[in-house]
Amino acid sequence: MATQIMHIGTRSWWNGSVKTLCGLKIREPGRVWFPSLSGNRVCPACKAIQQGGR
Repeated sequence: MATQIMHIGTRSWWNGSVKTLCGLKIREPGRVWFPSLSGNRVCPACKAIQQGGR
């Protein structure tokens, strides 16, 4: 079974798409209410950018 990866990003107010820190644009994003309890891994690129303070 594949492990899902969660990205860190911001949601557009206009169309609901998400622009992630690693540069992806997700048009139909899923939503996880409690990410720390989901067991999914965080995208390594998003995590590095967030920790780098960019």
